[in-house]
Amino acid sequence: MVSALAEKGHDVCALMRPSASAAHLKGVPFTRITGDILDSDSLKRACKNMDVVFHLAGLTAARNRQEYFKFNAEGTKNLASAAASSGSVSRFIYVSSLAASGPSVGLAPKLEQDPDYPVSMYGESKLRGELYLDELKGQLPFIVIRPPMVYGPRDRNVYLFFKSIQKNWLPVLPSRTPTGHKYYSAIHVDDLIQVLINSLSADAGIFSRGERFNVSDGQIYTFERIMALISSELKVKPIRVKIPDTLVSLLASGGTIAGKLLNRSLPLNRDKLNELISDYWICSSQKAFDQLTFKPKYTLETGVPQTVAWYKVNGWL
Repeated sequence: MVSALAEKGHDVCALMRPSASAAHLKGVPFTRITGDILDSDSLKRACKNMDVVFHLAGLTAARNRQEYFKFNAEGTKNLASAAASSGSVSRFIYVSSLAASGPSVGLAPKLEQDPDYPVSMYGESKLRGELYLDELKGQLPFIVIRPPMVYGPRDRNVYLFFKSIQKNWLPVLPSRTPTGHKYYSAIHVDDLIQVLINSLSADAGIFSRGERFNVSDGQIYTFERIMALISSELKVKPIRVKIPDTLVSLLASGGTIAGKLLNRSLPLNRDKLNELISDYWICSSQKAFDQLTFKPKYTLETGVPQTVAWYKVNGWL
């Protein structure tokens, strides 16, 4: 995001913790501002004289509910309050998640006006951050961007499937759909960045109303299709291992217990299981297409090869 904004000639400031690495920003013109999303004073200093704030900070994995809400909800409230009191911020763009809305019912893609039913603590904490923004309507012009599965260069979440397939092992989770498939929407990281940049020139009315936008490439993919695309690009035929419900539940419980003992979040735990067992993580992006003039550059057919190439060049695969 910082690189893309700088390339377009914007004067970019990045709020970073003292320990945060700037390795990916070598040669990029930007101003580093030291602070923390839990430090209100540092946020007030960071927002001073800013025109636009992009809020991309947050936790996708946490040890417990309190930690999720501390960073994703209270942290969002802190930053939004600092932006509202700055007297200069005219646009606040919050990157939330489709998890805040929850999975769809069947193959009807989730719409922005549909009721929100998050199924995980992560989703609940992101939704709570959105609701804090709603409380600032009239004081802070904002929009909320809700991406589904995000993949591409530097991503470490979907990357786990690339790595697993490279090792010729593909876990298959049970599905409860009539077709036996699990369904997903997805967006390449470069397309997500393009949506955020487009919001800079979007109609001011959507900010005053605090609009939500689902953003994806507009396609619906089965889990099998996603894995087949990755397998094909990696030129492997992984062994498919169907994991029964009972084993998934046991593994998730074990991950929760181990996480408590190790004092860290593991990739599989009882909370993440609530997201994994949901069969329909799909959304409509028509509103973003219309109001944010968003035209995705990538589908998984073109995005997966580009992602694999990046992983290989950078030694991840």
